[in-house]
Amino acid sequence: MRAWRVHDVGEPEAVFVLEDVDEPTAEALAPMGMTMAGWAPLADGATPAPDWAILDVRVAALALPDVTMARGTYPVPVTRPYISGQEGVGIVRETSQSLRDLVGKRVVGVCIQPWGSLADVAVAVGSSLFVAPPQLSDEEAAAFLIPAHTGYHAVYRRGQVAAGETVLVLGAAGGLGSACVQLAAARGARVVAAVGNAAKAEHCRALGADATVDHSAVDLVEGVRAVTDGRGVDVVIDPVQGELGAAARTLLVPDGRDVLCGHAGGLVPIDPHFYVGNVTLVGATLGGYAPELMRQMFLDAERDLLAMLDAGTFRPTPTQTVDFGDVPAVLTEMAARRTVGRPVVRVAD
Repeated sequence: MRAWRVHDVGEPEAVFVLEDVDEPTAEALAPMGMTMAGWAPLADGATPAPDWAILDVRVAALALPDVTMARGTYPVPVTRPYISGQEGVGIVRETSQSLRDLVGKRVVGVCIQPWGSLADVAVAVGSSLFVAPPQLSDEEAAAFLIPAHTGYHAVYRRGQVAAGETVLVLGAAGGLGSACVQLAAARGARVVAAVGNAAKAEHCRALGADATVDHSAVDLVEGVRAVTDGRGVDVVIDPVQGELGAAARTLLVPDGRDVLCGHAGGLVPIDPHFYVGNVTLVGATLGGYAPELMRQMFLDAERDLLAMLDAGTFRPTPTQTVDFGDVPAVLTEMAARRTVGRPVVRVAD
């Protein structure tokens, strides 16, 4: 099968290699289990016997973890070589015993290394695998699962965003940021979207942002102070961190929350502002839970998210569909923050 495989450490255009590799099989999965970094031999301390499904991939989504894994800056080391891609839509070919009813169905799932979704055939993990919502196209479904569920976890479950609060979303025009803007707006919060250009500002306003701050044109702190009448914000939803995240922390009012749900701009040290400002640092990642708990969390969020899809208060943002051969170039554009929403890749014809 075709697969975008990574052997070395570097930028995607340097280390992504299109290869013809063996398809994953039930026999290959039998001696494997799950770690935070993906599938691994049981002898390495993995949790045994997770539920799984082998998919014939139709559409895969691209995301910044594809870049940070390649660079070696992903928070959890990933064993090389691996097939990149974390999210895909496909038809189920084979499953573990408890998922047999999914064979032949169109599903959306999280695909874990080394058998990622940027391949003709991938392996999805049962704890984050669902029948694809029928109201969504393949492209929309591929752009839905991780941004929607991570956003739900960050904004609702961990961030506890409430109606009437002012919420600053960093990286607001990205795939996860676009989801967070919509989710905070749906909760009744006043949403301030931090963006990098005018087109991204327009994108976020269309998703429900009440105000935008273009940090390429004005200082982020001054811009947010201006649109909040000098008050600052109750919550920062931060999939960026780096210098932008450090600046955003200074905008939190007492008892505010800084929700870290990504690291597009690099990880930064914890500073004394949390102590002297009476604010709370909140971590938000679904990958740190046991599989059975993660499954229940996905199910709880999926019910609410599907209702929001039907009500028109949430929508996926697959802003471009690219060819399979263009993956490294598009990831380069994404790393340079020149993309909007969630680029997706047509894998099958």
